[in-house]
Amino acid sequence: MHSTHDNLGDDGTNPLASVISGMPEVWQRLLEEHVPDNYGRCLACRNASTAGVPWPCTLQVIAADARAICLGAGELPPERGADDASAQCPAIR
Repeated sequence: MHSTHDNLGDDGTNPLASVISGMPEVWQRLLEEHVPDNYGRCLACRNASTAGVPWPCTLQVIAADARAICLGAGELPPERGADDASAQCPAIR
């Protein structure tokens, strides 16, 4: 499923992004796995019966939104490696 901006919360954010914003290990993993292939399709959303969905997929958008909620839009660092799960949301420390 390709991302649309339907069903957003009152503040304009996806409710799932709000939930996983407090789980950095979850949104980091989603951002690492849901990347585009050479054809602009999501690698993680591909299966045996389909070439995948256009990137950014729904899960990548939600994870990016969760990261922005967690870290604050003005504080987004460069992409991190898989073993940097130590990044915690200031709001949940």
